[in-house]
Amino acid sequence: RTLRSERREPLRPWFRYLKLILTALYKLPSLKSTVWRGVHGNLSDEYDDDHIWWGFSSCTESLEIMEQFVGKSGVRTLFNIECINGKDIRPHSFYKKEHEILLLPGTYFRVISKWSPAKDLYIIHLRETAAPRPYLEPPFGSTLPNTPVSTPSPPTTDTSAIEDLQKSSTISVKPKLTSIIFLFIRRITTEQNNEGRFNHPVLT
Repeated sequence: RTLRSERREPLRPWFRYLKLILTALYKLPSLKSTVWRGVHGNLSDEYDDDHIWWGFSSCTESLEIMEQFVGKSGVRTLFNIECINGKDIRPHSFYKKEHEILLLPGTYFRVISKWSPAKDLYIIHLRETAAPRPYLEPPFGSTLPNTPVSTPSPPTTDTSAIEDLQKSSTISVKPKLTSIIFLFIRRITTEQNNEGRFNHPVLT
């Protein structure tokens, strides 16, 4: 909460702790990957322009894990994030199965798109980019070790299924969806259709 506050003065008591954890994180290789973060509530109106996340942001590479945290009902916002400086902390985490990727304070994002594939579900596609100026001073006078870890190729996308989905509804499927994302959205919309709550609001 203190990290995300606009007031910097309350942060001073934490400087030594932050120096310690940032020094350790900067020594980890940077991870280039697509990760997820979920929160309760609709945050789509807050993401029209470029955005900065000031706190440590816990993300996951697993949609299933993210869904466990954010739930399957209620108003939710899912962030689909293309990161280039994520820190894979699985080897250092007690909960290794959570596939946790940590984003550092001051991470700068470009809003690529946002859409709502189902009632009460909002998805915002973010891409990490270089900030116009540095927002986080490196702990030991160096830049982020931008040496991304190689990641496996994403699963192939069933483009015909996505095309059918676009033709049969008003969903705006703007990012390039992998098959796992498509199946996740299809499952949610199917569940809501069975409950009689299916709709397709579009966000621009």
